[in-house]
Amino acid sequence: MAEQDDSPQGAEINAALFCHFTEGAFLEAALQDRSRAALLVSDDAGLLVQVPEGRRCPLSALGFDRLPVEPEDVYAKVRDRVAALGGVETILIDMTWSLAAMLGVNAIEAWGTVAEQAASELGVTVVSIYNQDRMIEEHLQAALRAHQHFLAPSGLYENPYWLPRELLTASTLDEQLGFMLGRVVPDFAGQTFFRTFDKAAARGASPHWLDEDRATLGAPSARARWHIHCLGQLRVFVDGHREVDWRTKGGAPKKSKTLFAYLLNAGEKGAHADQISELLWPDLEAEQTKRARLHHTVAMVRKVLGSQHAITRNGDYYRLNVPDGSLIDITAFEQLCRRGLSLARHGQEDLALPIYFEAERLYAGDLFEDLPLEYLATETEDWIMPRRTWLREMAMRLHFDLSKLLRKYRRYGEALEWAQRAVAIDPTSEAANAEAMRVFHAMGRPDAMHRQFRQYRTALTTLGEAKEGVEIRAVYDELCRSLDRLSLSQRKTKELVLR
Repeated sequence: MAEQDDSPQGAEINAALFCHFTEGAFLEAALQDRSRAALLVSDDAGLLVQVPEGRRCPLSALGFDRLPVEPEDVYAKVRDRVAALGGVETILIDMTWSLAAMLGVNAIEAWGTVAEQAASELGVTVVSIYNQDRMIEEHLQAALRAHQHFLAPSGLYENPYWLPRELLTASTLDEQLGFMLGRVVPDFAGQTFFRTFDKAAARGASPHWLDEDRATLGAPSARARWHIHCLGQLRVFVDGHREVDWRTKGGAPKKSKTLFAYLLNAGEKGAHADQISELLWPDLEAEQTKRARLHHTVAMVRKVLGSQHAITRNGDYYRLNVPDGSLIDITAFEQLCRRGLSLARHGQEDLALPIYFEAERLYAGDLFEDLPLEYLATETEDWIMPRRTWLREMAMRLHFDLSKLLRKYRRYGEALEWAQRAVAIDPTSEAANAEAMRVFHAMGRPDAMHRQFRQYRTALTTLGEAKEGVEIRAVYDELCRSLDRLSLSQRKTKELVLR
């Protein structure tokens, strides 16, 4: 475990402060007297109210109102603001701006380089304040890579996972490992571990499959990470922010996209050539022809991804070679949903709402919705539909959870929109239909409530289901009883619905 850092204040301190914004005492205790001569960059008027108005500036003033950030531009604005204000000893940054799901990881890492430069060249302490209630796992990992120190009420601590800019951009993996271990164990400082290895061969980090359960606390790979969007249309961004164009000359875009998705789903183990051929050319009988077409399709995918190493081959197995640190929207979507649900269950609805909205923004549609239907399964393998169904159900749950939260705040129009979106995903969902009925009831629209229950029963009949669920029927009866009184026409409406 890293020991407390005894460095003097202002001596190139680039620190992360993780806290709950609602716990002001913790935040103030961690900062101690650092807020007295500080520049606070935030749009939250309730954050650190002791910082006077003249020493506060909005996020947009430093270029934080849009992603991706441009580090050089942000640094220039920080430098100019510090010079104009004068007497600034500490820069306090509200990192809420960076917590957009996927671009946020890049943004946090980019800000880390700016914070390091500002601490070094401007001689100020930089404290990046992260609201724990808004963070997901990938944000936390990015913050660990971006900041040299941690700040807490108990003091300032060295971060063993941090790497300086020069090692991130111009070093071998051997040198990076030596630096990290040397910070924890002084005996190893400055050493290299693999002296017989060729330096060029060790450059960057070893490529590996994008594993949701694997921690990536160290530096990202020298290869530019990919941003992979699987929800809705399959979109892949490489070389920074260049979107892959699957329509390359001589290629078949649908087969190329399907091959990418199939190998992505296969993970580190990869897929056998026969499995791929059966998926893409099920009607061909000649094995030689199948193999030739497979080789051509692999070549086309490598070409659009801009690397001959994008797909590797080991015997008859092919594997997608995803750069270390790459990001996938499914992972962020799941993390956001879990985080929002946890906050809502603990009564923190104000914090859950923006998390849910960010998750909803990520859900652009069904998993790989633009892949041809004939490629979604073979006679022996249903490789994507179970996962697609599971994510669709998660999105439906997200929508009616949003409706419940908005209904609690009496934002009935918005609540109805989200409830109806949930019903559109699955017209037979008890939970989604019950939520829509509750919204209509709260709006004073009993006729619409009756109609919603009737539409639910019709959807069941269409699918061959004989009777509604017990729970939704109980909700319907409860809502009907709760009306002050039923007019004759309303009683007849209910009787007709229940027939």
